[in-house]
Amino acid sequence: MVWENGCVVIVMLTPLAENGVKQCYHYWPDEGSNLYHVYEVNLVSEHIWCEDFLVRSFYLKNLQTNETRTVTQFHFLTWHDQKVPGSTRSLLDFRRYSMKYW
Repeated sequence: MVWENGCVVIVMLTPLAENGVKQCYHYWPDEGSNLYHVYEVNLVSEHIWCEDFLVRSFYLKNLQTNETRTVTQFHFLTWHDQKVPGSTRSLLDFRRYSMKYW
């Protein structure tokens, strides 16, 4: 879907798991690369900006065409299921920072 729609930014607002329940699929590698059908996903970098969010950069390659793209993922870590973030400040900072890339 990311490839087909030409996405270069992903905003993720949920933790991977909460209270032992999976909330989101872990589609990026922790290091190195993962292969999904004809797409190779390489983790380029992961920067923790604060305790509330981090930014990851992926190198996405279509193995059929050898075309590559860079995708940036903004991951908000502290918005839990059935709750609201503890502070509006962290969410506003996340929004402000991620909007620079759109």
